[in-house]
Amino acid sequence: MHIVVIFYNIGGYHAARLRAAHTACQDKGWNLTAVQVTDKTNEHPWGDIEREVTFPLKTLVSVATTSASIDCSASSSVSASLLPGCLEVLQPDMIVIPGWGFPVSRTALSWCQRHKISAILMSESKWDDEKRQWWKEKLKSWLYVRKYDAALVGGKLHRDYLIKLGFPPERIFIGYDAVDNDYFIQQAEGARLDPVGTRQRQPKIPAKPYFIIVTRLIKRKNVFRFVEAFAIYRQIIGAETAWDLVICGSGKEELAIRNLILEKQLHDCVHLPGFIPYQDIGYWYGLANAFVHPALQEQWGLVVNEACAAGLPILCSRTVGARYELVQDGKNGMLFDPESTQDITNALLTIHQMDSNSRIEMGIFSQKIVDDYRPQKFADGLLKAINTAIKPM
Repeated sequence: MHIVVIFYNIGGYHAARLRAAHTACQDKGWNLTAVQVTDKTNEHPWGDIEREVTFPLKTLVSVATTSASIDCSASSSVSASLLPGCLEVLQPDMIVIPGWGFPVSRTALSWCQRHKISAILMSESKWDDEKRQWWKEKLKSWLYVRKYDAALVGGKLHRDYLIKLGFPPERIFIGYDAVDNDYFIQQAEGARLDPVGTRQRQPKIPAKPYFIIVTRLIKRKNVFRFVEAFAIYRQIIGAETAWDLVICGSGKEELAIRNLILEKQLHDCVHLPGFIPYQDIGYWYGLANAFVHPALQEQWGLVVNEACAAGLPILCSRTVGARYELVQDGKNGMLFDPESTQDITNALLTIHQMDSNSRIEMGIFSQKIVDDYRPQKFADGLLKAINTAIKPM
């Protein structure tokens, strides 16, 4: 049997899942091929991940062969038009498809229908991602969702949403959202064992203790409000003892955030090093005191997995999907209302005022929780979905 798994653009954590899935399929005597829409986007510039790719991989739109903009290729009809030809060459027996909303996803599902082969849905959508309208939900269910034969989702909320859309619960499996935990454990521990050497290799890492955010700088990620809360925290704690703030990432809101930093006179303690590639980000986690995910809306948030694996306390918005599985309030971190500057400030103050042993214990508990969300969980969930979706001869 030949399984094809489609992603928009394969980064480090996609590669980790696919490596595990490829090995699991080989053990069954099956073939697995990954297909990515494009090998690079400005939205997720993963860095060089060639060494992470140990499985067959096909690319629909390669940067090396086109001068066209590829940032929206995942949702473009151009990239979708290239998929059928790729699938005709690969001749899969089953296709694993990310979501249902993009032309590429719909083209893949249509191809499965025409060729009478099984389709597995990968989804991390949940009911509260946006304001839902009943008639749109009905159409979504009839036109797309119910046509899949099995589903692989991130967690309970994603499962519940599919059930709302009429998907059979016995055909839904958990395991979609996983990262290479060992990779982040090793990088973080290496940084803590050799902080001087790590800062020499990564000279932008601050010398002072710091909170770390790893995200795109767009409005729904809520970084602007977080900086406002950080300014209040710093006033209360005092400039000498307050931790710094590191914001890794880039995006459309960067200028507004930089202006706010200047306005609040935080330029000496808020650091914006830009996008840190997958190969280096674990060192930044390793020397941080706590991780923050302040998003207003987030389907999952794999950076929470990464930070948990790196052994950090997690300060997390209540609207982040991953928090239901990975953040236990008061045990490995704290939850806050992302629309309340005061609530965010209180979380910063609470974690700062803890003794270091308590924060270390929180970090250890983070690692215990995320231990169940390794790439093997993706592989196990995918195999269950495949076995469920196999059509009788």
